[in-house]
Amino acid sequence: MIIALFVLLALAAVWLLGDFIYSCYVASQIRQREATVERDADGLEVGCREYTVGSGSTAILLVHGINDSPACYHKVTPALAEEGFTCRVMRMPGFAKPIPVYAKATRHQWLAAVKREIAALRQDHDRVVVVAHSLGGAVTIAHVLENPEAVDGVVLIAPAIEVSSRRSPVLPVRAWHEISQCVLPFTTVAYSPFPGDCYDLSALEYPGRIPFTPKSVADETFQLIDFNRGRAAELDLPLMMVLSKDDRVIDWQAAERFYEQASSEAKEVHFLENSRHVIPVDGDWEVLVQKIAEFARG
Repeated sequence: MIIALFVLLALAAVWLLGDFIYSCYVASQIRQREATVERDADGLEVGCREYTVGSGSTAILLVHGINDSPACYHKVTPALAEEGFTCRVMRMPGFAKPIPVYAKATRHQWLAAVKREIAALRQDHDRVVVVAHSLGGAVTIAHVLENPEAVDGVVLIAPAIEVSSRRSPVLPVRAWHEISQCVLPFTTVAYSPFPGDCYDLSALEYPGRIPFTPKSVADETFQLIDFNRGRAAELDLPLMMVLSKDDRVIDWQAAERFYEQASSEAKEVHFLENSRHVIPVDGDWEVLVQKIAEFARG
């Protein structure tokens, strides 16, 4: 009995030591990145501020995804502006800020920010369409479910309906997250060893993209996913979904099921073959622009 107790205590000590070492490794990776990042007086990474480009009676609000920034739309927005749209690229609270600030961001702050941006665009534009990627898609769905008259249409690009486990060993991503909440007391930020999910990796070299996910941000993301789950039939505004079957971040099949269950009379789905998850900068970004423009005009 005593020997078994000592063995258990030894295993627990080794586990905690491993957790502590990993947390130190992640902290060192964060420090290394911070040493290369230029920040403005507000602590925001330079090149990641929200912006507006173009003019037109139809406004397009663009919402970025997790561990990302407004810079992810740097290819898409100039092209959409040339098509005659006002493009407003928002930054969700906490994003592109230092990790301790990012870790305090909540889904309620993200939802409130989307609400403010839509209200501001409504004042000066005849129509408002939201274009949202990844986590931004989950935030947008949650907002329009509660505010169905808020916008005139929604474009969901690889939306976070469910998280893919294609790159998760043994257990689903959600399971690993729940386990880490319970048994990894030192690790508060996860570090992804995988490159960005994009065919053209050079296209990911823009400000604000990070491989670090605070556990608190992951938890807020899963809370949003849970809030939206099973409610597709409540969505009845014009809808376009853009997916990749080689997406390794979100579950594209779950997204497709959500699309099929949506009550929208006007809806369309497009699968892109030359893109993975980060569609706004990958090989099909010009096709994406064309599809968004056609949808926004319709």
